[in-house]
Amino acid sequence: MHARGCELEGAGGTILIVDDEESIRAILCRKLQSQGYNCVVAADSSEALWKAFMQDFDLVLMDIRMPGLSGMEVLPKMVTDHPDTCVIMLTAVSDMQTAVEAMKLGAYDYLTKPFNMDDLVAKVEKALERRKLVLENREYQLRLEQKLERQEGQLRQYHSEAMDALVREQAALAELETTRRSRKGFAKKLSQILGIGTPGSSGEMSGATHIQTGAASGEPQGQSPNEHEEEAVR
Repeated sequence: MHARGCELEGAGGTILIVDDEESIRAILCRKLQSQGYNCVVAADSSEALWKAFMQDFDLVLMDIRMPGLSGMEVLPKMVTDHPDTCVIMLTAVSDMQTAVEAMKLGAYDYLTKPFNMDDLVAKVEKALERRKLVLENREYQLRLEQKLERQEGQLRQYHSEAMDALVREQAALAELETTRRSRKGFAKKLSQILGIGTPGSSGEMSGATHIQTGAASGEPQGQSPNEHEEEAVR
């Protein structure tokens, strides 16, 4: 038997109610709708899995004992396939130990029959608030990771650009040094060809020695041989 009706939209969140007793489904649905929740109902575990597959739910209220697959058998798959959905198990007082085991399997909480409606609303609100905080924290962590990835990318880019600039600067300095050495070698070679000599070289000293020798012999500096002959005739 598949439940119909009681599937009205609300603003507080979407809740799947799973119970084989139609009266329980109707009572829970009316109460939660009065609190602004959208309720969808399922009469057994198979219908619950199908509806959970077709639609995302914020919270599932699921009876532990149902014909066919029990709530305990469905719970692990529900938790695994829909990790962002809170699950509150519905149980009789005699199933308290089973309810505790259900929480170990991933259920958020449990409610005992007969229900205290104020307790029901309080636990639903608490579960949905916790879910909201978990999702907000996950979104914050995701944004933070994306921001860090962008910053790391920018740092890698800046580092790469700085290294490229350093390599270009070193290459320019090496080229300047090569040019300086080339010019120095060219100047030295030119001096040797012209016999000028570089400062402190042997060519410069030879020229100075020649001038000093001429002065010591009494020969007037700067006179040509013709000038000597004219003096002899006179």
